[in-house]
Amino acid sequence: MAKDGQSEGVLNQRLFLAQRGRKPSELEVTGRLPKTTPSEIPPKSYIQSSGPQVPPLPPLPPRVSAAEAEHYYNGLPSKPRLIARTGAPWDPPSGPEAYLRCKELRIPGQHELLTQLWEDNLAIKVHDILNKNHVDWSSTDIVRIAHDDEPDGNLILWIGVWVRPPTRLSYEAGIEVARQCKRLLLDHGIADVDVELRESNIIQMPTDIIDPTAILREPFTTTLGITICAEDTPWAEGTAGFFIAVPGVDKLFLVTARHVLFPRAENKHFERTNESQPRRNVLVLSETSFQEHLFRIKRDIQDQDIVIASQESRIAGVAGQDDAESQAIREDAEHEKKKAERRAQTLTNFLQELLGQWSTNKSRTLGHVIFSPEIVVGAGQYTQDIAVIEVDASKISPADFPGNFIDLGTKYTPVELTRKMLPHPNLNARNFNKFTWPGNRLLKLSGPIPQAEMRHPPMSDPDGEACITVLKRGRTTDVTVGKATTNFVSYTRNLYLSEPDSERDGTAAAAASKALAVIPLDKECGPFAAKGDSGAVVVDGVGRIAGILTGGGGGGANDACDVAYVTPIEFIMEVVHKFEPLADAYIKNAQSA
Repeated sequence: MAKDGQSEGVLNQRLFLAQRGRKPSELEVTGRLPKTTPSEIPPKSYIQSSGPQVPPLPPLPPRVSAAEAEHYYNGLPSKPRLIARTGAPWDPPSGPEAYLRCKELRIPGQHELLTQLWEDNLAIKVHDILNKNHVDWSSTDIVRIAHDDEPDGNLILWIGVWVRPPTRLSYEAGIEVARQCKRLLLDHGIADVDVELRESNIIQMPTDIIDPTAILREPFTTTLGITICAEDTPWAEGTAGFFIAVPGVDKLFLVTARHVLFPRAENKHFERTNESQPRRNVLVLSETSFQEHLFRIKRDIQDQDIVIASQESRIAGVAGQDDAESQAIREDAEHEKKKAERRAQTLTNFLQELLGQWSTNKSRTLGHVIFSPEIVVGAGQYTQDIAVIEVDASKISPADFPGNFIDLGTKYTPVELTRKMLPHPNLNARNFNKFTWPGNRLLKLSGPIPQAEMRHPPMSDPDGEACITVLKRGRTTDVTVGKATTNFVSYTRNLYLSEPDSERDGTAAAAASKALAVIPLDKECGPFAAKGDSGAVVVDGVGRIAGILTGGGGGGANDACDVAYVTPIEFIMEVVHKFEPLADAYIKNAQSA
């Protein structure tokens, strides 16, 4: 029961923070800033009377209502909850035929001043505001948000805030932080960017048709996107990244995200340099996923029996009839029946192969981890979230390995995927690295995207904004297409690095790291990633690697991400090369298949 006029939420907030060894600030608990004395108010001498005047702070919109908080981001993959914002008042739907308009994320586009200042010191100043106000923030992005029927949309400093029950950031605290950030932007001459705070956790993504069996066989092939897990933690599955090799060494290695294979409690440097050390085995599919795969195959075989029976019924229906229409029905039914019989037999043979050769953990062991440094903020301020697996030659022979391929699968037809990778036919002159559907569905990987091109891409999205259209294949969302926001990096606070630091002042360490942000191509495509996709390699239309997927920001009840975060390939290979046995490692480019 609350005492002294304090709400139960306030007491919960105090208890939550006390358990973490620090006293809560007035802003965190009450949503009000502490009173300041005149001596604490910063001087305004930095504004010279003879120079240009800083624009006044625009009027803040009305208090965020419950309806606005819930529906403001309608249309985004996770539909996060709005906390507070600057900008124009919300225009809720009204009238007898009112409906919620859908919003979508877009490439921020060119903004010379913001581009110049963001990575220089502006992002750091934003983070200082958040940290000083004790906001448990998860991410900061520069995005453009628009209704799907609008041509432009608003440029937004988009701040994600962790949701850690029983606490959540109040509107009062949020609007004060939004006001301070807006003031900061104006002080730097940036008047056309608004500030929005939303509830958004960083999701690190392990999760709790010529060939009729191509999709069902895919997890047991050497194409990228296969599902993997550590034998010790089979409940956490992720996605294989890409294969590397070392000159003169008859071995093959696989790169993925560390958090796919190691639990958070074991965040310490790992190396295996000799056979006397215990192995940390990596499996293709956990036992649960393997059984689910068997179920899918058995169900598909049953489906073929249904098809066979239906075609036999069609044949019986025209028995004894020799007219042209009946003959055409009979021929078509016999053709479809034979197709179903062939598929059923192929699936039956494959099922027996899996039961005989892949049914135990030992038989599904892909290899073992040989190198995985602890997750820290590394060089260039990128998150070091990397693991390297030595692949058992019994599973993939180095001599026979054809190189890195992504099987594009059957989720999209050749026409559909080509349209998504080249979304604006009128801008093809700028789309120098055109996607071409490979006849065998296998997209060849061919090294990294140059860093200069990452920052200044020679292609455009449908709105004419420079970007790189990318794709990946992951465990959960399969093949997805998105747009990399290359002119602004995003910042995230990693779960592994945000525990209270007792050697400081009891506050959480502000371990912000950079990441390449990828947003959905459009609202029809859905999220670029979800839980289980961690570790997947992200490539452009010609198979050049941008990096590997290490997380995403989402605020809804589902596991979808509004923004996916990618660690750049150049940084990944720099870390890999620090391990002496992999000092000369290189990406295995795909050979002609």
